Amino acid sequence: MSQSLTLLRTDLASRFPERKDVIDGAICAVLAGEHILLLGPPGTAKSALARAIAQAFGGGYFERLLTKFSTPEELFGPVSLRALEQDRFERVVAGKLPEAEFAFVDECFKANSAILNSLLTLINERVFHNDGAPVRCPLVTMFGASNELPEGKELEALFDRFLLRFDVQYLLQPQNLRAVLVAPEPVPSVKLSMAELKKAQGEVAKVKITDDTIDALIAIRDACRAEGIVASDRRWKKSLKIVQASAHLAGEKQTTPEDLAILVDSLWREPKERSKVARLVGKLADPVGTQAQEILDAARETAQKVAALKTSDRKQYVAQAASAVETFSQQQDKLTELARSGGRRAKSVVSDAQAEIQGMHAEMARAVSAGLGLRALR
Repeated sequence: MSQSLTLLRTDLASRFPERKDVIDGAICAVLAGEHILLLGPPGTAKSALARAIAQAFGGGYFERLLTKFSTPEELFGPVSLRALEQDRFERVVAGKLPEAEFAFVDECFKANSAILNSLLTLINERVFHNDGAPVRCPLVTMFGASNELPEGKELEALFDRFLLRFDVQYLLQPQNLRAVLVAPEPVPSVKLSMAELKKAQGEVAKVKITDDTIDALIAIRDACRAEGIVASDRRWKKSLKIVQASAHLAGEKQTTPEDLAILVDSLWREPKERSKVARLVGKLADPVGTQAQEILDAARETAQKVAALKTSDRKQYVAQAASAVETFSQQQDKLTELARSGGRRAKSVVSDAQAEIQGMHAEMARAVSAGLGLRALR
């Protein structure tokens, strides 16, 4: 089963460039039966990714955009007129959230009090109270999306129910944007089934959580607390399900401290805290992978700075592009050296970083060649 999930992961990554961490997190959330929050501006393929995952497993899918004027009917169905005639307040839930295995709720923090309590019960306990009678709901994972963090204590409970949180921004690399522009609507070619998913979830639950993993998690908790990053005991406990899912996705039967790296996107409260959390988690869980990620982040920053010069100063752009080519080569050498000392996850992170930096290197090399050609024509 882990092989099928790996194929799905690879397929989704090819259709959603620069979203590897989000895809890995989403699949782990599905395997753990947890929920995921996607923060970021409109038009970053948040709903497309949720829809693709639902299609991959063949699960029932529900999608809704909330506003401050949204009513419970939009999520939970209209009140049955026939039931009202019998003095019962029963909703017709066909095709609505209570019947979905996967859901995407855009602008989820616009939920008003009329919606919030029922929504919390449904995502927490998988129960919807219809005319007072508890109805079991098949929800596996809810994808919440928002352009901004929640405001007000009444929304904190909803925010806390999203075990993984990702800051999703616009595509950085020109070649990735080009690929997205000409590609059709992303539909996964790898198909599984809900029966296969349930089997995989059972296998995830059997993944052994090692003492080394627990020791590292406690060390991470203490390090985060010292930096003012505090999560509830419930969140730490539930996070182990995500860690088990991460190990299973890698084809392992037991966890290692490296698998705790996924907690980077479980512990931050605001996106600006992510780099601090990544440093703390990486130092204790996967130091080699963390170094590789830092090298990749530096390469992305270099590429972004050079790209900003493209339309303003052609001569400086070509000069900086030439410098970037040399920088990328040095970074590739560092990654090659890191790969010799890393564990399973670290080697994967290094490999992905090498591939992305190679793409940046090729892009800058083309810019330099074109620039030299233009100067030669003059």
